[in-house]
Amino acid sequence: MSSRTLKLLKDRSVFEEISELKLFFVAVFSQLGNDFPPNNLSEIHPGSKGLKVSRGNELLSCPYQVLDIVRDFDMNKGFNIRILNWWGRGLFILTFFGKENRAWTEDAPFLSWLQHHQYRLAKSESPWDYEQIIDKNQTAPIHDPGQLTSHLDIFSFTQLVKKLDYPEDRQTLQSCLRDQIGGILKFYKR
Repeated sequence: MSSRTLKLLKDRSVFEEISELKLFFVAVFSQLGNDFPPNNLSEIHPGSKGLKVSRGNELLSCPYQVLDIVRDFDMNKGFNIRILNWWGRGLFILTFFGKENRAWTEDAPFLSWLQHHQYRLAKSESPWDYEQIIDKNQTAPIHDPGQLTSHLDIFSFTQLVKKLDYPEDRQTLQSCLRDQIGGILKFYKR
């Protein structure tokens, strides 16, 4: 092993700092989840399975933390909002719609809100192919409802993605995420 590798392996503070940051995001996501009670989510989307915070260490070799809101991954009528903190890549919000779920295109204000907030249309074979969506930036700007028809001729679902900047403090982070999730749920519910 190189001296750099050995130095890293022996540096306990690096691993303690990483562990602290992982716990920070789990706590932020857990607190944020409390702002969206399961019964409210079921009113918005009847197929809702609530909320789930998860984490792991090996998403393309990097740790990650996730908050899933709604958790209906049905490829026809599903809906989910995912907050993904992916180490080395960034913080993302991904919104999944099953093939027959056209909520975002049938509501002009929703489409306008998504455009204004710079959401992009993911172009991947799987909603979980983050290498394509994030690393290779296989996304396109959202233009109009007709774009969905073209998209669904190729893909069996729709997923919208937005990269978020990391704010300086926890309160601003929670507020930013709450605003994004709240905006999506507000328009979806209509």
